[in-house]
Amino acid sequence: MRISWNANDLAPVPVGYFAEFQIFLEGRRLFPRRAQELVWADTRRFADVIGPGHDAVNKAGWHCAASAPICFTAVLHDQVVAAAWARHIIAGDSTHGCNIAYALLDQVEGRGVAKLLSSMAVQALCNELPGLNFVNVQTRVLNTRSAALAQSFGMQHVPEQEFATLRPGSNLMIQYCTYRIGMAAFISRARQVIAQRLRPVDNKFAAMEATENQAAIDCN
Repeated sequence: MRISWNANDLAPVPVGYFAEFQIFLEGRRLFPRRAQELVWADTRRFADVIGPGHDAVNKAGWHCAASAPICFTAVLHDQVVAAAWARHIIAGDSTHGCNIAYALLDQVEGRGVAKLLSSMAVQALCNELPGLNFVNVQTRVLNTRSAALAQSFGMQHVPEQEFATLRPGSNLMIQYCTYRIGMAAFISRARQVIAQRLRPVDNKFAAMEATENQAAIDCN
C-alpha cells in the first residue's frame, strides 16, 4: 500500500555539498515525496525504513513521540540517492532519545553519505530537543549495512533489546537487534563527520525557525 499525504511538502532546502552530492533538508515529514520515490523504488532493500509491522513495533522497547522525524536527503544527477531520518522516541523506562533510519541506493553505498545525513539529522533534532539521552538504531539482524553504520558511530549492541517477530503476511520469523550510544558521545562524533564532509552553502547550512515541518540546524 502506497503512502498518501494529508499536507503538501515544503520545498527542500539546499544546505551544502559532500563530494558530488547536494545535501537537502526535506523538513519534518516521515516520507516527503522525494524520499518516498527513493524508498519505494526497492521495497525489499528498504524494508526496515518502510516499517516492520505492528508486532515488531510493539516489541521494540520504545515508542515514537508525537512529532514527525527530521529528514535530510542527498541528490546526485538530479536524483535522490540517499535519505536519513532522526525521530524523537521514548524508551520503556521513560527516557527520551532519538532513533535513526536511513536509505540509500546501492550505487552510492560506501561513500559516506548515509553517515553524513544521519549526523545532520540527529544534530538537528538534538538542537531542537537538547534533553535527549541516547541515539538508537534498530534493524533486522541480517541488515549488515545498518549494523555497520551504527558501529561506525561507536554504538554498542544491546542484547536485551533483541527480539523476533512474524513478517507481516507470512509465517517467517525475523530477528531484530538494537545498537545504542549516549547522545553526548554521538554528537561529538557527528560534529566531526559534518566538519570533515559538508561544504555548507553559507557557513550556516540552514537557519530556520523550527515549526511543525522545519528544523533549526547549524554546523557549529
